[in-house]
Amino acid sequence: MVDVTGKVVVITGSLRPLTRQDAVAFLENQGAIVQNYVSAQTEILIAGHKQLDLFEPDKRSKKYESTIKRIADGQKIRIISEEAFFTLVKESHV
Repeated sequence: MVDVTGKVVVITGSLRPLTRQDAVAFLENQGAIVQNYVSAQTEILIAGHKQLDLFEPDKRSKKYESTIKRIADGQKIRIISEEAFFTLVKESHV
């Protein structure tokens, strides 16, 4: 299980059927600090299924690209898939 307590989390893409507001509320209830941008404090990026650019399918979102660059530069950021995020949601309701 992913522990988001006290972690700085950024969401990119869609996490349907949750709205962004619901996803943020869930994360904050789990103790996460949710930001709208990738920064030096970012520890987790949740990559939703529609984080790709619709006009350029091979191009990732700016948040995703920024995360990859920061990881390459040595910053420790964990990228969590949409599936892993929903596992976290399910496990929190058990």
